Amino acid sequence: MCRVVASTRLVVVCSIALAVCTNMMAASAKEEPITKKSDRTVSGVGVIDQVITSGPEPVYRADGYTFRVSATTKVRFRDGLRALNEVGTNKLAEFAGVRIISGEIVATKVEFARLKLPKRTPGPTDLQWTTFPPGSKIDAYKGIGTAAMDLPEEDEGGWCGWYPLSQDAALQERVRRVGLRVVPQYQRDLPDDDQAKIPFRFYVVEGTYRRSAIFCGNGLVLVPLVAVVRLTSDDLLAAVLAEGVAGVLQQQAEDGRPYSVKDAADLALSANGGAVAMGVLVTEQLRTGRIWENGRGRMELALMADAGFDPHQAPEAWKLLAPERLPKDPTKLKEPERSRYLLDFLKVQDTPAAAPSIAAPQANDNATTTPASPDAAPKR
Repeated sequence: MCRVVASTRLVVVCSIALAVCTNMMAASAKEEPITKKSDRTVSGVGVIDQVITSGPEPVYRADGYTFRVSATTKVRFRDGLRALNEVGTNKLAEFAGVRIISGEIVATKVEFARLKLPKRTPGPTDLQWTTFPPGSKIDAYKGIGTAAMDLPEEDEGGWCGWYPLSQDAALQERVRRVGLRVVPQYQRDLPDDDQAKIPFRFYVVEGTYRRSAIFCGNGLVLVPLVAVVRLTSDDLLAAVLAEGVAGVLQQQAEDGRPYSVKDAADLALSANGGAVAMGVLVTEQLRTGRIWENGRGRMELALMADAGFDPHQAPEAWKLLAPERLPKDPTKLKEPERSRYLLDFLKVQDTPAAAPSIAAPQANDNATTTPASPDAAPKR
């Protein structure tokens, strides 16, 4: 289970140190409270997937947040963008501001940029297969094949490694249908020759202890068979698939994000600064892992709603997937932290819009509880 393929700028950095230190830090890490009244500022970064309103004070959605650019917002443009009328979907936004009662963020500062993505040549692995012979396996970068494929044993079950494909045609069709629905509309509308166009494909796989989507930067979203079986309604299944799509979009935003000289210097310091710098980097990775998971959760809710699914079913989906084995009475399951975060975020969204007064966040978007390593051993 050694293969780990993710954002080249952030996630893969120092994966060995992360694996070594995760258990040590998990024992001493203190969980942040869900609500934190002193934290009224919210920040985010991601690709704009929807323009809510345009005009002199436009409202955009990125990173699962809706944010408004007001007359007092400090706006910066990069990479060829010069004005707000050039900002739309498929552009990168990095913003900070204050969340009001309606849940909208009034940005105090925002930076817009074009995605700077490497050239990608479409290939046969970009195609969504609908039928495949018995015994087929799928590898993130070699595609679908049978036993004749050269697939290293150590990559089986690794993050973006290879997996046996489920032979249940009905489940494959269900996952494919729901998955394609939660792909954001702007992605579907991009021309095929656009470097930002992601070839999303969805498959059910076996042979894994994971119970959440396995997503790769090249648009591949794999869903473990056990998750599909537990999530009996399409609204529940849409939560896991939308989170997988959100993960792919997160990776694209990170890979396409312009980096400054200071960013490069910080990375060099972390890589060459010895044990202290390494420890700081690991701590930052753990914190960032939780921030990314929260971001995928917010995006998951938005994509579900856009596709006509009920986002209020997302917390229930993650509650059903949390235990290794379901109890006889699933109604007695407690909400895991992921479900609590989504419930709190939905509570903010469901609050009727009132006067534009300040609202204390209903969820701690910067919680730093320790995330599991992608290749962590299953709990028994």
